[in-house]
Amino acid sequence: MADPARSLSRQSDAEYVAQAFHETYEELAPLHGYKTREASAVPWDEVPEQNKALMVNVAHHLLDGGVIQRAS
Repeated sequence: MADPARSLSRQSDAEYVAQAFHETYEELAPLHGYKTREASAVPWDEVPEQNKALMVNVAHHLLDGGVIQRAS
Protein backbone atom coordinates (compact mmCIF):
# COMPACT_ATOMS: atom_id res chain seq x y z
CA MET A 1 0.00 0.00 0.00
CA ALA A 2 1.28 3.49 -0.88
CA ASP A 3 2.28 5.75 1.95
CA PRO A 4 -0.33 8.58 2.00
CA ALA A 5 2.19 11.04 3.44
CA ARG A 6 4.64 10.24 0.63
CA SER A 7 1.90 10.63 -2.00
CA LEU A 8 0.98 14.01 -0.54
CA SER A 9 4.64 15.02 -0.47
CA ARG A 10 5.06 13.87 -4.08
CA GLN A 11 2.03 15.94 -5.12
CA SER A 12 3.21 18.95 -3.14
CA ASP A 13 6.70 18.69 -4.68
CA ALA A 14 5.27 18.54 -8.20
CA GLU A 15 2.92 21.45 -7.61
CA TYR A 16 5.75 23.49 -6.09
CA VAL A 17 8.01 22.82 -9.10
CA ALA A 18 5.21 23.53 -11.59
CA GLN A 19 4.32 26.82 -9.93
CA ALA A 20 7.95 27.91 -9.67
CA PHE A 21 8.53 27.02 -13.33
CA HIS A 22 5.42 28.90 -14.42
CA GLU A 23 6.28 32.04 -12.47
CA THR A 24 9.90 32.04 -13.62
CA TYR A 25 8.94 31.34 -17.24
CA GLU A 26 6.45 34.22 -17.28
CA GLU A 27 9.06 36.52 -15.71
CA LEU A 28 11.84 35.63 -18.14
CA ALA A 29 9.88 35.24 -21.40
CA PRO A 30 9.75 38.99 -22.19
CA LEU A 31 13.51 39.28 -21.62
CA HIS A 32 13.92 36.85 -24.51
CA GLY A 33 11.47 38.64 -26.78
CA TYR A 34 8.77 36.03 -26.25
CA LYS A 35 5.14 36.86 -25.50
CA THR A 36 3.32 34.05 -23.72
CA ARG A 37 -0.33 33.19 -24.30
CA GLU A 38 -2.71 35.63 -22.67
CA ALA A 39 -4.72 32.81 -21.04
CA SER A 40 -1.68 31.45 -19.24
CA ALA A 41 0.18 34.73 -18.59
CA VAL A 42 -1.56 35.03 -15.24
CA PRO A 43 -0.73 34.28 -11.60
CA TRP A 44 -0.57 30.54 -10.79
CA ASP A 45 -3.97 30.56 -9.07
CA GLU A 46 -5.55 31.82 -12.30
CA VAL A 47 -3.81 29.44 -14.73
CA PRO A 48 -6.44 27.38 -16.58
CA GLU A 49 -6.83 23.98 -14.89
CA GLN A 50 -5.84 22.06 -18.05
CA ASN A 51 -2.54 24.00 -18.29
CA LYS A 52 -1.91 23.63 -14.57
CA ALA A 53 -2.55 19.86 -14.66
CA LEU A 54 -0.11 19.48 -17.56
CA MET A 55 2.65 21.42 -15.78
CA VAL A 56 2.15 19.42 -12.57
CA ASN A 57 2.28 16.17 -14.58
CA VAL A 58 5.52 17.26 -16.27
CA ALA A 59 6.99 18.06 -12.86
CA HIS A 60 5.96 14.59 -11.60
CA HIS A 61 7.81 12.98 -14.50
CA LEU A 62 10.94 15.06 -13.92
CA LEU A 63 10.92 14.33 -10.19
CA ASP A 64 10.18 10.62 -10.63
CA GLY A 65 12.83 10.33 -13.34
CA GLY A 66 15.47 11.95 -11.15
CA VAL A 67 15.94 14.93 -13.47
CA ILE A 68 14.94 17.17 -10.57
CA GLN A 69 16.04 16.08 -7.11
CA ARG A 70 13.75 16.42 -4.12
CA ALA A 71 15.19 18.32 -1.17
CA SER A 72 16.28 16.04 1.66
